[in-house]
Amino acid sequence: MIFELRLYSVAPGRMNALHARFERLPKLFDKHGVRCVGQWTALSGPRLPGFVYLMAYADLAEREARWAPFYTDPEWLSLRAETNGDVEIVERYDLMFLKPNAAWQPEAPVPGQAGGGLHELLMHEAALGQGALTNAFLRDVQLPLLREHGARTLMVADMASGPRMPQVVAMLAWPDLATRDAAWHAVTSNEAWLAALAQQRATVGWPVLGRTDTYLLEPAARCDFGLATLAGENTR
Repeated sequence: MIFELRLYSVAPGRMNALHARFERLPKLFDKHGVRCVGQWTALSGPRLPGFVYLMAYADLAEREARWAPFYTDPEWLSLRAETNGDVEIVERYDLMFLKPNAAWQPEAPVPGQAGGGLHELLMHEAALGQGALTNAFLRDVQLPLLREHGARTLMVADMASGPRMPQVVAMLAWPDLATRDAAWHAVTSNEAWLAALAQQRATVGWPVLGRTDTYLLEPAARCDFGLATLAGENTR
């Protein structure tokens, strides 16, 4: 399984036009077998206004088979022209391919909460050649502490291609901003978390998860957010 993560930089004043486009895209996605598992408006992050969406495929061959006819479909060309008007909606986009990380364990979906609340996209720079140590830290320390303080782990993945590698990409769901802020304060002052960082510095000279780009996201209700299901698929 692979994911395709797209980060759109939206032209100022054009977010409503982009939402209008995505209100009509599910029909085209279904027509061409494109499985969109998440859509978000960025509330904060490195570049605003921003829009994020995530797709899942069995492999790159499936991805190519889905998108080739999509891009030449007259319905898509018409929709694109209509919603763009005289000015492009998207000024630039970053496209990344991700592979499920071994530390990602499936969590049962919470009824009524899959598409709500606040989501957080974390793009961690990871220490080169330290994949096993990084995964152990995520699996045994950071992710359990985050869950203990109110997070749901929607996705943990390794960057397969993108602007900076290696990276670990995580998507978390929070009930609200206050819970998220309190949780990160608790996690980063937790004795076990601090001890793990100290051990990493002693072993490899620096923490295995380095500089992080963080996006706070408002999820769109119209996407299925089937990430918990995909996590289960990844373990079989």
